[in-house]
Amino acid sequence: MCRETAVITKLRLEHFKNFQSAELELGSLTLLVGANASGKSNLRDAFRFLHAVGRGYTLEEIIGSKFEGIEPLWGGIRGGMRELAFRRMSTIVLEPSYTVNYKEREHVATYRIEIDLDDNSGKPQVIYESLKLEGYDFLFFETERSPKSDRMKVMARSRPQNAQYISVLHTQRPTLSQLAEQSVLNREVRGLVEASIEVMRNMRFLDLSPEAMRRPSFSGQHILEDRGENLSSVLQSICEDPSRKQVLIQWIQDLTPMDAVDLEFPTDSTGQVLVTLVEENGQRITAYSASDGTLRFLGMLAAFLSAEPARFYFVEELENGIHPTRLYLLLQLIEQQVSQGRIQVAAITHSPQLLRLVSPNTLKFAAMTYRLEGRAEAHIKRILDIPEAQRIIEQQDLAHLYESGWLENSVAFLEDAEVPV
Repeated sequence: MCRETAVITKLRLEHFKNFQSAELELGSLTLLVGANASGKSNLRDAFRFLHAVGRGYTLEEIIGSKFEGIEPLWGGIRGGMRELAFRRMSTIVLEPSYTVNYKEREHVATYRIEIDLDDNSGKPQVIYESLKLEGYDFLFFETERSPKSDRMKVMARSRPQNAQYISVLHTQRPTLSQLAEQSVLNREVRGLVEASIEVMRNMRFLDLSPEAMRRPSFSGQHILEDRGENLSSVLQSICEDPSRKQVLIQWIQDLTPMDAVDLEFPTDSTGQVLVTLVEENGQRITAYSASDGTLRFLGMLAAFLSAEPARFYFVEELENGIHPTRLYLLLQLIEQQVSQGRIQVAAITHSPQLLRLVSPNTLKFAAMTYRLEGRAEAHIKRILDIPEAQRIIEQQDLAHLYESGWLENSVAFLEDAEVPV
C-alpha cells in the first residue's frame, strides 16, 4: 500500500507549448536557465497543468479557468486552448515520474496523460492515461476510449492476472482524479492513485507580489498562496513554535540589513493581523512599509519554514528584487531546506551571480532551455550533459559561460556537427 509521496524525478512533454518532444530531469533543487521565449515558463505551465489534474478539475477548467461563484479558484493555462499545443497539433502528452512507497519499498511511478484538443465535440478529451511502477512489467491502470463515446473504460490491476474493469468514466476529466472516487477500485491501485494525486496537488507556484504580501490576513491561515497572500498569518503560525521563531529571526537578520529581534502581529478592527518587525532599537516596521526585497525574503521564509510546506515549489525568477550581495544567503536557505527532504524546488533564474554560487549538488540538475536558430521547437538539456561542460566549468565559472553565450553556442555547434542534442 502506498503511504507517502516523495519527489518528482522527471517530466516528459510531447507537443506541449513550444516543446515538440522534451524531457526534464529534476533533483531536490532544479535551476532553469535560458534565453527569453526558450520555454522556461512553459515548463511552469506544464507543472500547473498537472497540479490542476491533482485538484480534480475538468480539462476545460484546467486550460481555461474555474470559479466558485464569482471568486476565481484557478486562472487556467497561459494562452488557453489555442496556444497549448506545438504548432497547433491536435494532441498533447504530459508524463511525470515521481517516487512513491509501495509495499514498503520506494519505487518510481510514471503517470501518462494524452489529450485530444481537436475532438469532434469541440471540447478537449482524454484519449489515454496510464500508471506504471518501475520494476513491474505491467500497467497498474490504463484506459481505452469507447468508440464514438465520451466514456472511458479502465483496466486496473495490482498483479498481472487480476484485471479489474471500470467503464463509467468521462473523457472530459482526467481519469486519475475520477478513479480516486471509485469505491470498487482495488485497494493497492487506489493507494497508488491517491499517492499520484497527492504529488500533483502538493505544488505551489511562487510569483511573489509585494502588494499581496502587504495585505493583512486572518490568523489560522497556514499556507502561503502563490502571490504571497496570507504572509502575516503564516509567519504568525511559525512564531507559535519558539524554536522555529528563532530560526526565522536568525534568517531575517542574515538576509536583510535589519537588526530584527522580534516579530509582532497586532490585530486590526476586522480581526486580521499584519506582521511587524521589531528592531533592537525598538523601531517597528510593518509589512506596509517594508521594502519589496524584504517582503520577498519573508515570503520565501514563510513558504520554506512553514510547518505545512508544499512538497514542490516552482519559483519564477528566483533573484527578482533581491540584492546581489544577498543572493548567496537565499541560495543557502533553499539548499539547506531541500537537503532536509521537506521540500523540492524548481526555479527559473536569469542571474549570472546566482549561478556563480551554486553548489556541485545543485549544478547536477541545472538545465537549459533553448531554441536553435530558425527552429520553432524548444529543447531542454542538462548543463553537465553538454560535452566538456564539467571540465570547462572547473576552469571558467558557470556565470561567465552563461553571460558569454557559451551554453547556447555549444548546443548550436553540436547541431551543426550533426551530433544528437
